[in-house]
Amino acid sequence: MGFAGIVVGVIIQTIVNILPVPGEFTSIVLMEIYGPVWGGLYSWIGGLMGAIGAMCLTKWISKPFFGQMTRPLLDKVQQLVHRRESFGLLILRFVPLVPYHFVNYTAGLLNVKTWVFIWTTAVGILPYTIAMSGIYAGVRQGSLKWGLIGAGVFVLLFGISLYAKKRKNSL
Repeated sequence: MGFAGIVVGVIIQTIVNILPVPGEFTSIVLMEIYGPVWGGLYSWIGGLMGAIGAMCLTKWISKPFFGQMTRPLLDKVQQLVHRRESFGLLILRFVPLVPYHFVNYTAGLLNVKTWVFIWTTAVGILPYTIAMSGIYAGVRQGSLKWGLIGAGVFVLLFGISLYAKKRKNSL
């Protein structure tokens, strides 16, 4: 389908990433169609656009209705984000144990600067996308090298999450 197929794939990935459903299936489909590099890139673009869409929809629609109801949870996240907005959001993105959609929706309920959200999401979801593409290349295309790189990145992200959790508990 050429360029139109890419646009449709990115739009589907975007919609899936706005909704609270896992986007890995559509990422795998994109990698199956376009290969681990281009499919991973299109998945990353859809993931970034979906995160922005989820944050904006939450900010415009949900915040007026549910902002006060979720105040206790938001106060905890606001403390992390307020102290080091960019670093806090980036760390949340690197931690695979913090759900992707949770960060998007929470950012929409908080007063997070849009540009900070965009760049931290773009950088923060990149390692996970690389890990997924590498693991895909290893399993589906038989590339041991890329499979090990993908698995290594995933293990590194998991280690970062354990470190962040340990550090949070010690504070």
